[in-house]
Amino acid sequence: MDTDQEKLRQELVAMLNLQGIPRDKQEALLAKMGEALLKRIFLETMEKIGDAGVAEYEALLDQGDKQKEIEDFFEKKIPGYNVFVRGVAEKFKEEISEKTLQII
Repeated sequence: MDTDQEKLRQELVAMLNLQGIPRDKQEALLAKMGEALLKRIFLETMEKIGDAGVAEYEALLDQGDKQKEIEDFFEKKIPGYNVFVRGVAEKFKEEISEKTLQII
C-alpha cells in the first residue's frame, strides 16, 4: 500500500475509532464503506444527469470500455464533475463520522 493510501486508511481508522479492532476487520469495514461511497456517487450522478443523461450514459456503456469518453461525458453533463464527486465524498464522510459519534 502506498503512503498516501496508508495515511488515508489511518485517518479513517482514527476518525471512526476503529483502532481497537483487528486490522483484518478494519480493512473489511473500510472496504464496505468504500463500496457504499461508490454507490452513493453513482446514484447521485445518475440523479443529477436525469433520465436523458442516463440513457446517453447507457448508450456509451453499450459501445464498450471507453473510460475517457465516459469521463468526458460526466464532465460535460456536470461541469466540475471532480468537485461534485469530492462534495459527495465529503458529505458521506461527515455522515459516517456523525453516525460513529452517535454509536460511541
